[in-house]
Amino acid sequence: MARTAVVRWTAWIAGVLVLGLLASWIWWRESDTGARWRFDKAMETYCGGVLAHEKSPLFEGLWPGLELRNDRTVGRDAHACLLGDHRREVTVALLRGEELGSQDMEEILPPFGGSRLPMPLTGGWRGVADGHSVRVLVGCQGSDDVVSVTIDSYISRTSDVQEARQEEESGWLEEDVYWARFATATAVKAATHWGCTTEGGKPLRALPPVTTEEPTTGADGTCAGLPFGRDQRLDTVEETTAGDRGLYEMCKVGASHYFDARYVFAAHFGPYALRARGGDSTYDTHEQAGTHDGTLWASARCPGDSERALFSGYVPPEAATVWLPGEKGRETFGLPAFREFAERSAARHGCTDLRLPTARTR
Repeated sequence: MARTAVVRWTAWIAGVLVLGLLASWIWWRESDTGARWRFDKAMETYCGGVLAHEKSPLFEGLWPGLELRNDRTVGRDAHACLLGDHRREVTVALLRGEELGSQDMEEILPPFGGSRLPMPLTGGWRGVADGHSVRVLVGCQGSDDVVSVTIDSYISRTSDVQEARQEEESGWLEEDVYWARFATATAVKAATHWGCTTEGGKPLRALPPVTTEEPTTGADGTCAGLPFGRDQRLDTVEETTAGDRGLYEMCKVGASHYFDARYVFAAHFGPYALRARGGDSTYDTHEQAGTHDGTLWASARCPGDSERALFSGYVPPEAATVWLPGEKGRETFGLPAFREFAERSAARHGCTDLRLPTARTR
């Protein structure tokens, strides 16, 4: 009788243990806390363990249900991965000043892919966003090293998304700001991971209003101050906001009643200057300034950057050939405007030793 009681008692205990283990497993699989624990554990090594997935003063944290895909290394201290169902491609890298020339910039710094001009981030951050891409750099104190974070979106450009962006007063969706915050927080976390002392910016709450094409008289950003009076055909500009923290600036000037192509002036800073030079054989020269077949370039030394900033310009061929009947002239705007653009941009960024083209010699 006693033996039967022991067997029953043992069976009861075993049943309770099984139920307890089952309940624990269900909790682990189904509860929000369990999901967060599993996600945090995976993020310790995913993408080098440098992504800012946790909640912090800079970022509200990634959601635990986010899919983690295609984790890979793209160089020394450089990681790339996909967050979500092929939605966001993230690349995080430590760019050492003395090794920039030997690193694969095409892989580490993907090209911009948005349909709008890249606008500088606010809050003291060195970076830009264009609705498709976010780029952030933070410098390492006491060296020329920088930490780079790039995020590119592969969300389908549906009409609903486009309309939502257009309806927003600022031209941005909340998800644009969300991923910009994630980029800034990841830059700071990655810097700490690699033993880099850096000063980040303030929590990012908004992005600068998106600019649209407007009359030349309204130029108040990177197109401001250009000598539009030299050519009466010029009537429109599209420009990025002027500031001292952007990695990439652009000014486009059009003559809509005469030709479709536009003058394009751009500025590239830090490793983005190196990438721009590598992507265009025109700049593959020992000359720090020059002109060639409608392309102009200049360079300057900027604080905190091991690579000289690159200023580039494009003069449309039609500007020298397309005139209204009875009119004729010559192209007089391109070179003076480019020089003015580069001078103003270099001054904003505190750059020195600006080298400018003097004339079209080739």
